[in-house]
Amino acid sequence: MRLFRIYVDGALFYHPQLSKLAVTEAKVEEDAENIDSLTLSAPYNHPYLNSIKPMASVIVCKKGNETVFEGRALDDGSDFYNTHTWTCESALSYLKDSQQPPYNYKGSLRGLFEYFIAEHNKSVEERKQFTIGNVTVTDSNDYVAYSCSDYSMTLDAIKDKLIKTHGGYLRLRYTSSGKVLDYLADFTEASLQRVEYGKNLTDVKITFDHTERVTALIPLGAKIKTTDEEGNEVETDERVTIEAANDGVNYVFDEDAVKEIGWIWATEVWEDVTLSSNLLRKAKARISELAKGITSMELTIVDESDTGADIADIHARQYVYCSSPPHGLDGRYLCIQRTRDYLNPSGNTITIGASGIRLTAISAKQNQNLSTLEQDILGQTEKIENIFGKVEDITTAKMYRTELVVEGTSIFRDKGQMSRLSCRVLSWDKDITDTLPKSSFNWHRKSGNAETDADWDGLHKGMKSVTISTEDVFDNASFYCEVTI
Repeated sequence: MRLFRIYVDGALFYHPQLSKLAVTEAKVEEDAENIDSLTLSAPYNHPYLNSIKPMASVIVCKKGNETVFEGRALDDGSDFYNTHTWTCESALSYLKDSQQPPYNYKGSLRGLFEYFIAEHNKSVEERKQFTIGNVTVTDSNDYVAYSCSDYSMTLDAIKDKLIKTHGGYLRLRYTSSGKVLDYLADFTEASLQRVEYGKNLTDVKITFDHTERVTALIPLGAKIKTTDEEGNEVETDERVTIEAANDGVNYVFDEDAVKEIGWIWATEVWEDVTLSSNLLRKAKARISELAKGITSMELTIVDESDTGADIADIHARQYVYCSSPPHGLDGRYLCIQRTRDYLNPSGNTITIGASGIRLTAISAKQNQNLSTLEQDILGQTEKIENIFGKVEDITTAKMYRTELVVEGTSIFRDKGQMSRLSCRVLSWDKDITDTLPKSSFNWHRKSGNAETDADWDGLHKGMKSVTISTEDVFDNASFYCEVTI
């Protein structure tokens, strides 16, 4: 078995076979669109408790010979028992440490990416520098022209001038020769593991978020250039529109979505698009996404590498084969997020790119430190008593399953927002919810106030679904449904 270890500035900080070097939490969050993070906790008597220097120490997590995380601690806190906890961010965060000076660039997309990284490398220490790897994002003309008169953070410059305009993803790889940064149009790696119903899939959470749906889109392209009286090319405030290629109409819309929820407008800008026909093509593809809203599927899985099998871990930024007939899953899906608890693997989750997902919107929500609705349905997940046993044995005693379906947002940012929670009951792959009486369903709230929670519970007995508003959540609350069969 490949052992998980943690190093701080090259010195061993955690080893599973050394009780002296124990930690109480080591959880890595991988995100295809954002900076990966590590939550690390150690007891008060850890001999190297003071060796972690926030923003200075290099923290490396390894599983076998593979580096699964490298980065720095952002903060250091302690609780009542003097257990210390550090929140850490991956080495991709080093791109926040440098500034791009004013520039006027004309050339290829790869050249612009190389320019940004070269400026970054000149400004920081060797341990924060990157080597450019694969660049697969392309432009139809392989020529862009960008300028900026202000200083800007390197990561912001890359996002604004490359990712937001031309798409793609950043991928950081840890190699023996240093840190390699790829700029990819899409991820190409596929996990050797399969996630399958009745084998290593133990729980499913489906979220349908309709709050960010758009039915009509006004697309705008690059700023129009003209020639002044002296013959110089100047940029105007006007932008390319789709009117010339769209019968004089400056917007596109989704007819079915308009019939369903009405007209909801938005505007998006494509800085690199200079032709109306190309802008129209991009706008049509975009409105089909926006009209669907956001669907996310969080899968609780057993990673077979934790069972002693000699197989690579599942990671974010990989395509994973998922098969679950009750949930309509059958194919390869992009793993956009991965939560990996190296001390308690039974709670490991992946979030996959199902139909209608917009990664940016999902990532933005998950980065908000706001009140959330948590899933905690009684009897939903079988507790894994022995993670190193046979994976096939995990769900053998699981006759009935419950699923929580969230319609609406899972994060309340403003007053007046609402979400509908529904509880589905399945016997193996058969949905038996409609066969059960309403009296079988009893909803519960946990908010830290037992008296008000009891009142809330009493008002939500005998309901197969409930509507949750900001008034139900207050600062923080979790909800679950108890089903009696």
